[in-house]
Amino acid sequence: MAKTEDIRTIGIIIIGNEVLSGKVRDENTPFLIDSFNRAGLRVGEVAIVADVVPRLAEVIRSFSERFDLVVTTGGVGPTHDDCTWQAVAVALDQPLELHKELVTRIETRSGVAMSEEQKRMALLPRGTTLQVQDGRWPLLQAGNVIVLPGVPSMVVGRIEALCARLARPRPWLATVYFTADEWVCVPAIDAVVADFADLEIGSYPVFHVADHKLRLTFEGVEEARVQAAVAQVTEAIGADQLVRVTWRPPTDLPPTDLAVDPA
Repeated sequence: MAKTEDIRTIGIIIIGNEVLSGKVRDENTPFLIDSFNRAGLRVGEVAIVADVVPRLAEVIRSFSERFDLVVTTGGVGPTHDDCTWQAVAVALDQPLELHKELVTRIETRSGVAMSEEQKRMALLPRGTTLQVQDGRWPLLQAGNVIVLPGVPSMVVGRIEALCARLARPRPWLATVYFTADEWVCVPAIDAVVADFADLEIGSYPVFHVADHKLRLTFEGVEEARVQAAVAQVTEAIGADQLVRVTWRPPTDLPPTDLAVDPA
C-alpha cells in the first residue's frame, strides 16, 4: 500500500442488494465524499454493487489498481448476503483465514465466546490488519482496501479517524456567479479551460435562482492561478454580469446528522 503521505485518490464501493433495490437508502456516499474532500483527498469514482462475489471482486480489483485507497461499506456480517470479504480475498488473490486477533477482540468486548456462525465475520484475507480500534467494530484493511460495515452510524467515527490520519492541504476553490446564461459563455469558458489546464474547472447552469444563471468553479493548489483564472473569465464574460465570487476556506463542512455508534 502507498505511504500515508502518498495517498491522494479514493475509490468508494457501496455494497448491497438492499441499496440497489431501494429497501435501504444510501447515506454513506454523501458523508464519505464530504469527509474525503474536506481532508484534501480526491474521490475518483463511486460504485454501487450487488452481493455477487465475482462482480464485486472485479470492481474491487479495478478500484485497487486505479486508486491509492479503496473504501467499501456493507456486507461484513455473518449471514448469507455478507460476501464482501470473500470478494476482497478474490480481488487481492489472498486466502481467507480466521483472524485470531479480531476474534479475541470481539470476545473480550462481549464477554462471551463467538459461535462458529459468528466467526464467519472474522474470516478475512491473509494479511488483513486492524487499524482504528475504537468502537464496536475496528477499521479493517486488506492491501489498500478499507472495509467498513454498512450501518451509517458505524461508518462516521471510523472515517473521521481515517481522514485525520490521511488529511492533506485542500486546494483553493473559487466559485463565481454570473447573470449570463451558460450557453452564451461557452467561448469564454473554453478559453479559460485551455489556458488553465492545471485547474479543475466546472460549469453549472442555474435555472431557479433569482440573482444568477451560471455558476463556475475553479479549483487548484496555487491561489494565484485560481485568482488569474477568475479574473480572465470575468473579463471575458463581462464584469457587469458578475454577481459575486466566493472562496472556500479550509474549514469544516456542516456537521453530519448521522449519530456515531458509541459502542
